[in-house]
Amino acid sequence: MGRPERPLDGSTGPIATFAHDLRVLRNRAGNPSYRELARTALFAPSVLSSAASGHRLPTLAVTLAFVSACGGDRAAWERRWRSLAGRTGGGVEVREEPAPAPQPEIPMDGAPVSASGAVHLARPAQLPMGSRTFVGREGDLADAAEMIGATGPVKVPLLVSGPIGVGKTAFALRLAEEVAADFPDGQLYADLSDSGTGGRSANGIVRGFLRALGVPAHLVPDDPMQRIGLYRSLLAERRLFVLLAGVGDEGQVRPLLGQAPHSQVVVTSRARLLGLEDTNRVELDTFTRKESLALIGRIAGPSRIRGEHDAADTIAELCGDLPLAINIVGRKIAARPEWAIAYTAGQLADRERLMDSLSVGDVNVRDRFTSAYERLSAAGREAIHHFGQSGAGWTTSVGVAAAMGILIETADELLEAVVDAGLLQRANVAGRYAVSRLVSAFAAERQREPGPLAAAVPMAGRRARAAWTGQVDE
Repeated sequence: MGRPERPLDGSTGPIATFAHDLRVLRNRAGNPSYRELARTALFAPSVLSSAASGHRLPTLAVTLAFVSACGGDRAAWERRWRSLAGRTGGGVEVREEPAPAPQPEIPMDGAPVSASGAVHLARPAQLPMGSRTFVGREGDLADAAEMIGATGPVKVPLLVSGPIGVGKTAFALRLAEEVAADFPDGQLYADLSDSGTGGRSANGIVRGFLRALGVPAHLVPDDPMQRIGLYRSLLAERRLFVLLAGVGDEGQVRPLLGQAPHSQVVVTSRARLLGLEDTNRVELDTFTRKESLALIGRIAGPSRIRGEHDAADTIAELCGDLPLAINIVGRKIAARPEWAIAYTAGQLADRERLMDSLSVGDVNVRDRFTSAYERLSAAGREAIHHFGQSGAGWTTSVGVAAAMGILIETADELLEAVVDAGLLQRANVAGRYAVSRLVSAFAAERQREPGPLAAAVPMAGRRARAAWTGQVDE
């Protein structure tokens, strides 16, 4: 709690009224001390105290920092400040009051306050370690960096999307390294996927971000909207790179976006999140064959690739040039230097054991596919089973509709849902969807497994047809 201040009569003039209302705002925020407010406002305690003294009108920067630290409405206070400054004109001193002593003060968290009144907080560096074996993506990286560097009133969020295992987070981390100089105030990170430690609650993520940005726990607003508002205010005042990984839907990420002129938010998602407006987009595809071979060589050694180039090329083909699968196989090759690369290629050629082969340690392709598969509707899972039956490298709405006995429009919606689940890609030919060899092998594996879904899925097609035709299947 802050110590008592000299009483202030808000009726003695507009500046006194302004200062009085700043005190009221501070009191509503729990009456923190000015030393505590300094941690968030980034001005010295003496500067903040002077703003609420009523002696003179504080600068706009100090006013907005004071208001943000107390969870107030920045826009409303800025309008009020400009109105007051216009009415008082040159008769009021509006210079920022400097700190009275040249030696630094020490706030509660130990962050020094310089004689100029600016608080120097710890710089958050929350991004996980990027991949040291990252290869390729030069064109996509250049496009993304250009989008981030574009001038405008605000930094437009960037969405990186693509199928499972295509390397979205690795791409975002490499991008963060390339543009780091533009965001000197640090990086924030949250994993919004089910397996992420950051949790899926936007409010929980915001609370963690505020603590990382130096806001004391007792100054974090209890009201969720005020908490998000304070985070957006800090985002607008600093130059931060924020990575939100594994986003499942628009509702997860929308509260974490704001009008930030200098901070960049990057989102990775299997889904295209078409509900998000005003968003720059980069959609990643599988590797080119050259990139696949480069990654195997980076992990297992380029000399081994040169010695068995044809076998390495076969591995890339069997892995569908999917970066996750290529990475796993590369690590297995590196771990067994006595094995010929051709031997590994032979293992991958067995379609029924392919999912078993694409596993190393706690990383495997099957778990990623299973997570997405289990979130699909029963009809969506039946569509996946169709991929396993046909074994083709592509499918269409017409083919799925015929196989499942549903309308083409229904089949098209199902396939679009599978695309957003990360298990399917649009092909270059209109109306076609590309089914990777890995997804086809996974689908065949799931179809072979006994379980209640095997009996329930055929019924799903009949129910879907009945829903669209108005008929009831007895």
